[in-house]
Amino acid sequence: MEYAHKHAQSVQTSPTPCRPRLDWAAIAPAIAQLRRQGCSNRETARRLGLNIKTLEAHLRRHRIRNALPMDRPDQVRRTCLNCDTAFVADGRFLRLCPDCRAMFS
Repeated sequence: MEYAHKHAQSVQTSPTPCRPRLDWAAIAPAIAQLRRQGCSNRETARRLGLNIKTLEAHLRRHRIRNALPMDRPDQVRRTCLNCDTAFVADGRFLRLCPDCRAMFS
């Protein structure tokens, strides 16, 4: 009984390893640059070595949305199914960016 009590105390007091916190102030310029280049969230996270869900949660928390400008109301923001880059589609059924469409045509 005494051994079980000491063992339970040693388990509770052992430090748990945790990941270091991210310095978002240092990462933010790189995120902004990749987004200006048209990289999707997935591609941005991959290039910076971040988890996609961590990056998406940060962008959602700070209300950073897809900054691609749209000129007409029938345009839609999309992510290319082939190369995973963000682009503005001229119609809601287009799923490939212009570069990939030209490559497959």
